[in-house]
Amino acid sequence: MSNTMNRMPRWLTASLVVPLLALSCDTPSELESPEQILYVQAYLTPGADPEVQVLETIPPDQFYDGLDRFVSGAEVVISTDDRVVTLSEAPLRAGSYTVGHAALPVIEGQTYHLEVTDGERQLRAHTTVPQRAEVTRVVGDTIVYRQIYGGLFGELIHPGEFYWTRSPNAAGYVITVEAVDVRSLSMTADPLTADLDSLLAQRDRAAEAGVDADSLVALDRRVEALEDYFEQNISLVTAAGDTLQWLRDWQQEDWDEISEKEKWSEGKKWRERREELYWNRTTDYWMPADSTRSDFWWAGVRFAGTYRVTIQAADTNYSDYNTTAFNGNSGADGDEGPVFHVDGGVGVFGSYSQDSFLVESVRED
Repeated sequence: MSNTMNRMPRWLTASLVVPLLALSCDTPSELESPEQILYVQAYLTPGADPEVQVLETIPPDQFYDGLDRFVSGAEVVISTDDRVVTLSEAPLRAGSYTVGHAALPVIEGQTYHLEVTDGERQLRAHTTVPQRAEVTRVVGDTIVYRQIYGGLFGELIHPGEFYWTRSPNAAGYVITVEAVDVRSLSMTADPLTADLDSLLAQRDRAAEAGVDADSLVALDRRVEALEDYFEQNISLVTAAGDTLQWLRDWQQEDWDEISEKEKWSEGKKWRERREELYWNRTTDYWMPADSTRSDFWWAGVRFAGTYRVTIQAADTNYSDYNTTAFNGNSGADGDEGPVFHVDGGVGVFGSYSQDSFLVESVRED
C-alpha cells in the first residue's frame, strides 16, 4: 500500500510534542516528562495478512534523537462476531504484531475490533472494511511527458482519466500512483549505509597496516554483501535488465551527478539514491466519497515505464486520520491536530479495499 505504513511515527509524535511540552512546563527552564501513551498504526485490507504496529509517544527530551519507540511484549487482539485472534510479535521486527490472513481473513463489510494491552495501558479501536470500488473504464493508457513543458503543469496534454463504481460505505478514496519497476528502501536502511562506510574505512586501515590479503577476505565479503543488497533494492533497473529514465532532464542530471560526487562517501551516495527513489516512486491523493472519476495525476509521475494506479476505498478512520495530517493533504484545517478514532491512545486502526490497473509513462522528446 504505497508509503502509508511508513508515514506516521515521526510526524505523529511531532504533533504530540508541542501540547505535551506546553502541559509539562511550569517555567521555560523546567520540563517534566509526561507519561507516554500508546499509539497504533494498522490498515486492514482483503487478501493481506493483518499487521499492527504498536509504539508509544516519545518524551519531549528524546524526540530529536530520531528514534521511534516500539512496544514489545504487548497483547494484541483482533476480534469479530465469530472469532477472537491474538497476534504474534514478528521475531525480527519489535512492536510489529501479525497473523496470517487464513486465521483472520479480512472481509468487506465486516467489523474488526482491536484491543492492545501493555501493562496498565490499554488501547481500543474498531473498523468496518469498505466495499471495493471497482475500476470500470480507463480512457488512455499512456502518460506522455515532453521536456518543453518544463515544470509547468497546466499546459500538458491531458493524459487520460478513469472511472469506478461508488463504494456505498467508503468515507473517501485514496488514489496511489506507483512506479512498478523502481525499487527503494525506507529510511530504516540508512544505518546500513553508514555500516558500509565503516567497513570500507576499516578495510583501508587494514590494508595500510600491511595486513595480508587473506585476512581482508572477510571484510571484502561483508562490503560486497552490503553493496549487493543496495544494488538489488535501490535501483532503476527492471527485472528484464533495462535501466529506466527519469522523465524530466533536470532530475536525470541530478541522479547521474550522485555517482560523480568525489567528496561523498559510498554510503552517502547510496543514501541519496535511496531518498530520491523512495520519495519519487509513489504518490497519492484523495478523492471525496461521492466521486466516481479522476484524471491521471501525472504531476507525481517521475519515471518512464510502467505505473500501477490503485484506488483504495477507505474507511472513516483511515480517511479522517490522513486528511487531517499536516493540516491535511486535502486542505482541511488541522489546527487541532490529527483526528484519531482510538480509545486509550492515539493513531489509526483503519481499513480499505482496492482495485488497480496499469498505465505506461514515456518521454516524447
